[in-house]
Amino acid sequence: MRSDYQDLVDEISELLGAPATLENRDFELIAFGSHEGGGDLDTTALDPVRTRSILTRRSTAQVRAWFEAYGIARATGPVHIPASPEAGVLRGRICLPVRHRGIVRGYVWLLDTDPRPSSGQLDAAMAVTARIGTLMADEASAGEDVTREFRAVLTAAPGWQHDQAHAALRAALGFEADRLPWREALAAARAAHAEPRLGPVAHWSALGPYRLLTALSAPTAADPATAPLLTGAHRELARTAETYLDHAGQAGRTAAALGVHRQTLYYRLSRVEQLTGLDLDDGEDRLLLHMALKAARL
Repeated sequence: MRSDYQDLVDEISELLGAPATLENRDFELIAFGSHEGGGDLDTTALDPVRTRSILTRRSTAQVRAWFEAYGIARATGPVHIPASPEAGVLRGRICLPVRHRGIVRGYVWLLDTDPRPSSGQLDAAMAVTARIGTLMADEASAGEDVTREFRAVLTAAPGWQHDQAHAALRAALGFEADRLPWREALAAARAAHAEPRLGPVAHWSALGPYRLLTALSAPTAADPATAPLLTGAHRELARTAETYLDHAGQAGRTAAALGVHRQTLYYRLSRVEQLTGLDLDDGEDRLLLHMALKAARL
């Protein structure tokens, strides 16, 4: 899709004989044209605002405020904006608003030239921006579809609902879910959904035990030993046990993290052992409980 944007921006640059850039409505750079109006490079075209936009992929808040003051978000046709050295805008601009069904999707920017493009040239360029607007709207719609299907995968019940959600997501993404980067992305999303501290953007390398837990082929029932602890009635005991295991069984750190007295912690841990039949002094029992508590989040 990005190559499509580049082709359309290049088309506008050729139509108007001036370098064009395309930004979304948040002033983030999408594509820029390399046309500089003829033979040798015109150094006057190296406006610092345009240069910064290309190098950093976005404009400053000051520049954005200057441009928006000219009503570009409401405009339906070309907007001429004068230079403003105090805002860092050393050359005037022509802004072509990119719209789709009345909604502004972005902006095509051109450095003002002498002579300015004719009305016929600008009309032709605006026709191209309409095609850009359609592309941007389609891309946004596809993103919404993926987000919706991703959420469905994360929240679907085991069984046919989970399988159906996966199939819908594969269709929305348009590529095979068996590819490794895809599996990692889904695992990271599931982990972030289960453990907020990993988000809002979870990285595969930082998932810790969730790298193994999310690799399980299908959701499984809770282990019989840990099932009693995972009921709603014992939510606080489960939180205590998980915090204790997260802190490597160090009572002092655990009590501080929970904001309770050590004696309260010891009482809760004894209740955990009674409910589960596990021995928290046994390494394998601790591992089983820890993994069960993490898996329950997924």
